Parts: sequence; structure tokens; C-alpha cells
Amino acid sequence: MRKLITLVSVVFAFTNMSAQLKVHSNGNVSIKTTETPNAALAIGGAGDATQSLFVKSNNVPLRVDRNGSATTSGAWTYAVDVANELTDSRMAIGISGLVRTADYAVLNKGRAFGIYGAAGYSTSGYNYSIYGNLLSTQNGAAVVGALNSMDVKVPGRYAGYFQGDVRTTGNFYGTVLTPSASRSALMGRSAVMPLSAESDGENSMSVGEKLSRLTAVQYNLSEPQAAQAFAASGDTVAAAPRSVTDAQALEKTHYGLDAEVLKEVYPDLVYESQEGDLCINYTEMIPLLVQSVNELRAQVVSLQGAQTYNVRARNGNETGIGGNALDVPALEQNDPNPFTQTTVVRYTLPESVKSAFLYIYDLNGTQVDQKTLQSRGKSSVTLEAGSLAPGMYLYALVADGKVIDTKRMIITQ
Repeated sequence: MRKLITLVSVVFAFTNMSAQLKVHSNGNVSIKTTETPNAALAIGGAGDATQSLFVKSNNVPLRVDRNGSATTSGAWTYAVDVANELTDSRMAIGISGLVRTADYAVLNKGRAFGIYGAAGYSTSGYNYSIYGNLLSTQNGAAVVGALNSMDVKVPGRYAGYFQGDVRTTGNFYGTVLTPSASRSALMGRSAVMPLSAESDGENSMSVGEKLSRLTAVQYNLSEPQAAQAFAASGDTVAAAPRSVTDAQALEKTHYGLDAEVLKEVYPDLVYESQEGDLCINYTEMIPLLVQSVNELRAQVVSLQGAQTYNVRARNGNETGIGGNALDVPALEQNDPNPFTQTTVVRYTLPESVKSAFLYIYDLNGTQVDQKTLQSRGKSSVTLEAGSLAPGMYLYALVADGKVIDTKRMIITQ
């Protein structure tokens, strides 16, 4: 009650002499209004019964200035100190700011700020226009941004959490993380398949072949359309100055991929922005580049091992191409390919070969299995998927320490 009396005294002291202060029969007080106040103290209107103080004005309804040396102890001073105690399951707001037209009609001019904060001139590095601090150990975020939503569930603890697109004209500093394909949440929605040409039912080209179709382009940025429209509208509000990054971005030459071409090859990597521009998900192109490198490596290994040679049964010397087909070691493509459980690899080994092996490698070059080949002439060996994970593998025929040939095989789920 003492605080209310003090507040009434302060308000009355700054009210001109013609203002009317009246205590009504309901115990509420009104100033500059003929209405019966619903709020405990109503200025310029009636207010609501849930309000202790209601102020209505065509100008600045309420201004608070704190100056001079604070008489309170502690490291903090406040111009306005607001506290709202949690008591039940309702949404509790410390400060609510709302800017709109009276009838919610679109005005298409001026500027609207729900909450505006400005700070400066303090210790360098410690000036915060808006500061959020997440307390307790509960999930949430110090700053939450959402589009047309008042109930955003934050899955962890974050300094900032945004529901909807986030755009900046400046730079991001830090580590950028994207959800992994091995996450259980993703696994529950769809199976994670190995990336390969054979897994593409519509196009059997390898990843490297697809990437070779892309076109690199260079370009320069123009003044943003929003800024152009702003300048042409004759708006009396001054436009925000360009940041250092924005100025450099307009001066520099930029490099990227032709989005139209990429859309034909990998349409899932191309998005359309709210402004109607085509945008590229460059982050998810990294796995494609890795896969392309693996394919190139497999081709190199295959070329290095594709040294077909003749072995004469009489003296075991290499004599070049020709002679009986059984004198030439050879490796055939496994059948079926791709396979789920077992596949057959056929091969040819001359009688003169002393030792022969079939080695199986993953695309990282790690040997995962080997088979000793005892039979000579035309023969075959059956391979089992066993504990091997679905994916692409290489198998190589090695005779007397020399790589005869290398081929690829696919294990599917």
C-alpha cells in the first residue's frame, strides 16, 4: 500500500494543475479521465480490473528516467525492475511489448518494434542492447524467436533458439553442426542407405559423373531489392547503414554453382527462398564430394590392378597377350550384384600359379576379408555378406603377389 501511495504522489506531482484526481467508491483512483477506473490507478482511461496501474495517452504513456548516484547497495541499478512469480501452468511474461494498428489492418509504412533495446558507452565488450539469461537446469533458451507462435518447445539448452528461417547479412562465427544420418531419430523415419550409383533407380550414373555435370559460375552482388525499394519509396525514416561485411560483399566477386543445373542433377539440394531465389544446400554436398573421391580412388586401384598377363604353363614366364585362355588369369564381375546375402565371383587361374587370393576391401582401403583360391583353371568362390555393413566394396584377385584385377560389389539391406 505504501508503494501505491508513493506512486500516486509521484504521478500527481508531475500532473498539471488542471488534472483531476479522484478516488472512486470502488476504492480505485483516476487521473485525467471521467471514466470509473477498473485499475487500482487509472490515468487517461478506465483500465482493467487485473491491472494495478493503467496509463493511456496519445503521446508517451509512461517514461522513467533514472539518473544520479544510486542510493541502493549492490552492483545493479534499474530504470524499471519487473518480476513475475510463477504460480501455475499459465504462460508468464515479464515484459510484453505489442505494436500494431488499432484494427490490425496492414499500414505498410513506418516501423514497428515490439521491444527495442539500446545500450552503449559502458566498458568495451560489455554493452548489451538486449540480454537474455537462461536460469535453472531446465531446457529452454535465453533468446527465442518464432513466427506466429507463442508456444515453442526447446529440445535442449541454448543461448538462442529460432523456429523459422534465420537470415543474416553478416558472418557466422563458430562451429556449424547438422543432424547426422546415424541419429536414432532419423533412423526411425527412414532407412539410411549407402550412397552409390546402383542405389539410384532412375539414373545409374556414379556420383562423380553427376558432379561432373555441374557448372561453376562467378557473379557479383547488386544492391538488395529491399534497399532499392526503400530508397525509391521516399520513406522519411533513415535507412540503416551498411555493415562492413555488406560493403565488402558488394565489392567482391563471388563463386558458386549454377542452381538450375544442380536442380536437374540433385534437386533435393536446391531450395526456393521466400524471395523466390534458388538457394543451394552446400553443406550436404560434402558427402557427395567424399563419395566422388572414393569412386575415383576405386577407379585408380582398378586401373593399377588391370594388368592382364600370360603365364606359360611350361616355364611360368610372362610372354604377353595370346595363347590359351586358361593361361591368362582373369577376374569376373560378381553375380548377383548388388546382393543381400551371397554372391558368386568367377575367376581363371593358370596351373602355374603357385598362390592366389581374393582380397575384399572397403572404400577406405581397409581389408575386411580374404579367400585363399586353391582351384586352377576356371573356378568360382562364393562370398557371404556376413557381418559386413551394406555399402560398396572392392574385391581384388592377386596371383603370385601381383594384382590381376579389381572390381566393385554392392551389399544391400
